[in-house]
Amino acid sequence: MKTEYNEVKEILKRHNSLDMDIEDLDMGSGLYDDLCSYFFSSGEMPYDVCKARADVMPDEWIAERLIDLKLVSDQVAENDYREDYAQRKAY
Repeated sequence: MKTEYNEVKEILKRHNSLDMDIEDLDMGSGLYDDLCSYFFSSGEMPYDVCKARADVMPDEWIAERLIDLKLVSDQVAENDYREDYAQRKAY
């Protein structure tokens, strides 16, 4: 049985998007449709999110999930964290 991690990893591989920064993903290349379809059919993505009727947009939800699975990185968030840490350490 394949895990969510393995299934999503295969989707990202198919679209040459594995281990990329979240900002560099080309969601217009069919990647978005494949990920949205997977997450919705697996029951992970709520219906209202999938149909963009919730406070969170589907692309934002997918981005957060990819980061949680550690299949893509978020360089902006990592840089912000490092800056905050450095400022706290300076005081």
